[in-house]
Amino acid sequence: MFLNYVIKILKRPGRSMAVRLTLWYALLSTILIAVAGAALYWILAEQLRAADSQILISKIHAIHTAMRNSTDHFSELLHEIQMESNTIRGVYIWVSRSQEGIIARGRSDNPLLDSNKPFDRKPKAFEPQQWHWKVKKHEHFQVMAQRFAGQPASIIYVAIRTSESEHFLAFYRYALALSIILALFIAILAGYLIARRGLRPVHQLASLVDELSASQLHRRIAGDNWPSELATLAENFDRLLERLEDSFARISRFSADIAHELRTPIHILRGEGELALSRNRSIPEYQACIASAMDEYERLSRMVDALLFLARAEQDHNALDKQQLDIHQEMASLCSFYQAMADEQDVTLNNDAQGSITANSDLLRRAVSNLLSNALRHTPAGGSIRIYCEQSREQVQLIVSDTGSGIADADLDRVFDRFYSADAARMRRGQGTGLGLAIVQSIVHLHGGKIRLKSVAGKGTTAILSFPIISKDNNDDNII
Repeated sequence: MFLNYVIKILKRPGRSMAVRLTLWYALLSTILIAVAGAALYWILAEQLRAADSQILISKIHAIHTAMRNSTDHFSELLHEIQMESNTIRGVYIWVSRSQEGIIARGRSDNPLLDSNKPFDRKPKAFEPQQWHWKVKKHEHFQVMAQRFAGQPASIIYVAIRTSESEHFLAFYRYALALSIILALFIAILAGYLIARRGLRPVHQLASLVDELSASQLHRRIAGDNWPSELATLAENFDRLLERLEDSFARISRFSADIAHELRTPIHILRGEGELALSRNRSIPEYQACIASAMDEYERLSRMVDALLFLARAEQDHNALDKQQLDIHQEMASLCSFYQAMADEQDVTLNNDAQGSITANSDLLRRAVSNLLSNALRHTPAGGSIRIYCEQSREQVQLIVSDTGSGIADADLDRVFDRFYSADAARMRRGQGTGLGLAIVQSIVHLHGGKIRLKSVAGKGTTAILSFPIISKDNNDDNII
C-alpha cells in the first residue's frame, strides 16, 4: 500500500523530470539496499542459530552417551552433566523422567527452571526439537530437547543463552535501518544532482527552441553535441522547421500573389471610376464603364471562389466522398457542356474514355473541366481534343490531349503555380485567373494521385491524371 502511494505521488502531473527521476532513483536504491540488508541479516541469524543448534546437539549426544554408560551410577551422570554445562558459558542441561521429574541438572542456578514461568515444553517424538524461550526482557535462550526410550524413558534438555546473539542481531537491525535511511538521503541528493546534470541538454534544447521565432525558421539545432536520446528529437525538430519554413514561404508567396492579382483589377476599377467622374458622360459611356466594371467583378468573384477551394483542398484532414464512377458517362456530361463552344471554335471533341474510377464526381468534373477549358482556349480551329484512359494494375490514367499551341519548356514546370500564366496579357483580359491548373493539381492530390503534363510547342499538350485503384472495401465514405 505504501509503495502504491509513493507511485501515485510520482505519477502526479506537473512534477519536474528531475524530481521524478530523483524519487524513482531513491526509491529503487532504498529497496535494493533494504533487500540486500535483509538477506544478509537472515543469513547471519541463520548461521548463529545453526552454530547454537550444533552445540546443543553435541551436548545431547554426550549426555545420552553418559546415560548409557552409567546406568547404575547416577553420580557419574550428574558429574558428566555438570562438566558439559561448565565447558561452555551459558549452557544449561537437565534430564527429566515422566515419573520422577527432573533427575539431574547441570548447574544449581537454572534461569529457565527457576523463573516465574519455568520451561514446560516437551518433545512429542524421538527427534530433537527446538524452541526459543524468553525468560526476561533481554534474556533469551535456545532450547533443544530429545526424548529417549528406556526403562524408564528420559528427556534430555539442553539450553544455551542467546542474549548476546539477540543483542548483536538487534544492533545489526538498528545499523541496517540507519544505513537505509542514510542511503535514502544520499540517494536523493546524489540522484537530484545527477538528474539535473543529465537533463542539462534538455534545458539547452528548450532554450534554443524558445529563441526561435518566425524570422529564424532557417536555423537548425541538430548536431553531434546532443546525447543520442535527444539527437532524434533535434533532427525531427529540424525537419519540422524545414516544413514550417516551406509553409511560411508558400504562404508568403501566396499572399504576395493574391495582393498582386487583386491590386490590378482594383486599380482598373478605380481608374475607370475616376475617369467617369472627371466630367459629365453620356449614358452609353456610363453603361460601358459599368460593363467594364462588371467584367472585373466577375473575374474577382471567380478568383475568390478558386482561392477558397484551394484553401479547403489543402486541409489534409478533409476526406472525400468517393464513388465508383463510369468514366465515359462522366466525361460525356462534360463534353456535352463544352460541345457548343467546341463547335463554335471548329474544334473536334472526342470522348474515348472507358472503364471506371474511384473518385468524387464533382471534383473530377471540375478538374477535367479546367483542362477542357484550357484546351479549347489554346486549340486553334481545325484542331481536336481527345479524352481517353489507360489502366494498369495500380492506377487509372485519365488523359486529356489537344492539338493546341502547346506550352514552352521554360513554362512547363511552372504552370501549376498559382497565378502563373505564360501569357499574362491574356489573363489580364479576363481569360482565366491563373488558378485553373493549381486547382486540378489539388484535386488530383486529394485523390492520392499525380498529374503531369507533356507538351510540344505548336503541336499540343497532354495532361495525364493518375488515380490509384481503390478496392470497395478500402473506400472511405467521407465528405470534403
